[in-house]
Amino acid sequence: MDDPWGISGPDFVVLYIALLGAVLLIRLLVAGVVASRTVRADNAQPGPPPTVYELAFLAGGPDRAVDAAIAALVERGQLRVNSYRQISKAGTRPVDPLERAVADVAKLKTTSTIRAKVRGSAALQALEDGLDRRGLLASAAAKRQVRTFGLVLQLAVLALGVARLVNGISLGRPVGILVFLVIVAAVLTLVAAIRRSKPGIRRPSGAGNRLLGQARAAASGPVPAGMLAGGVLLGGAAAAVALGGMAHYPDEELSSALMPTAGSAGGGGSSGGSSCSSSSSCSSSSSCGGGGGCGGGGCGG
Repeated sequence: MDDPWGISGPDFVVLYIALLGAVLLIRLLVAGVVASRTVRADNAQPGPPPTVYELAFLAGGPDRAVDAAIAALVERGQLRVNSYRQISKAGTRPVDPLERAVADVAKLKTTSTIRAKVRGSAALQALEDGLDRRGLLASAAAKRQVRTFGLVLQLAVLALGVARLVNGISLGRPVGILVFLVIVAAVLTLVAAIRRSKPGIRRPSGAGNRLLGQARAAASGPVPAGMLAGGVLLGGAAAAVALGGMAHYPDEELSSALMPTAGSAGGGGSSGGSSCSSSSSCSSSSSCGGGGGCGGGGCGG
């Protein structure tokens, strides 16, 4: 009996497995090479010193920028944190666009919930666009082209498997293993399509990484808080969180209360929990978050 396409079923299965592996390897290699080139690309444009939120975006993406804004507002008393780790507005509406976006959604929400709500805001998009125009972020177009290339390869392999499967079924040949492999190819194609549709976190370019390095070096040097060094504003909770994450918030208790947690629900109802602010943090004798709330007359009230 003649083999369809001039290749036996077992040989085609081996070839198809090899193709699936080769496509995955090619995608990884191409993505790595392009990512390396875009990061090394140095097309930085002159501009004003970076803001603390621009540094935060470079250091940890949009979520880090939101964290830095939360830190700044808590430090200034414009946000408060209760014993249930919920954040709410406590002062005047801020002027900075990102801070305003954070304050507007801070209605007994956790850090994780505020991140999710602000992630698609116009303020964050404007922040990213500004960094992009100055050449401080790696090219998003290059990443999208790589993912499109990977999707096309996966579609080609899937189409090949489906064509062979249809041919095998029409000839009454056993196709059990091929069905499984085509399902695998379909799943890989779906994953590639989803990855292409999602932009992902923008990585700093070479110029962006240098700027971050200068900021971290300046922040660790003997420079008084609030001074300018290397074109970067140092000092304050926002700068500490921007460069190091929420774990670096200057107040240990508030740092723990503000730390994003997995599966955080970000409550929506009112709470009887006490409040904390940087100007009146909870003391060790009346801690926030311990045992379901603050004891006695509350803390930070």
